[in-house]
Amino acid sequence: MSGYHPDEITLMDYSAGTLAMPQALAVSVHLFMCTHCRNQVKQFNNLGGELLTLSEPRELEVQGFDDFMQAMDDEPVKPEPEIHSRYENPLAALLPQPLDRITWRKQTRDIAEYDLTDKLQVQGFRIALQKIRAGARVPQHSHKGQEFTVILQGGFSDELGVYHEGDFISRDPSHRHTPTALQNEDCICLTVLDAPIYFVGRFYRLLNPFLRW
Repeated sequence: MSGYHPDEITLMDYSAGTLAMPQALAVSVHLFMCTHCRNQVKQFNNLGGELLTLSEPRELEVQGFDDFMQAMDDEPVKPEPEIHSRYENPLAALLPQPLDRITWRKQTRDIAEYDLTDKLQVQGFRIALQKIRAGARVPQHSHKGQEFTVILQGGFSDELGVYHEGDFISRDPSHRHTPTALQNEDCICLTVLDAPIYFVGRFYRLLNPFLRW
């Protein structure tokens, strides 16, 4: 099971259908790989449906976030088995072939990309698969907006942790990090950005004017 997950507010927004479509895609990919979060979303869906159908007050009253979370904890849910087969991989319809047969576009010697933005026909986001060579490092950077990352293969580390297949990582302008692929295999991630990144190192910051969508 994954070790890093979307926070509860993100999962509630996903359940309510209020996440932007590219961000919902990232959450969906994580759900495909994470039974724990699928069960949480199932709880939110069940409780939300119950609240919508209530015709008169009951013991289940939601007056704030804490009350909502307590109500969710009290709502039993049958865990799903630790398998993927009942949950469709949302990337399958977007990729022409398996990950090991994709034609990557080289960005540097160590980093390649497969852009999905045009396939989703959305504005204000950049959606791509990123491939980092085993042991290679992405230059230290921060974000002008929010970045969702889901690891599809391999793993990477940064200043805040070590991440493996299935993990969901969220970064925003309060973070700066240096993702470094683990040594055992290439790291492939789905990344969703709602604003460009910007480099913070003395040399790489010279590239920032060219980081436009």
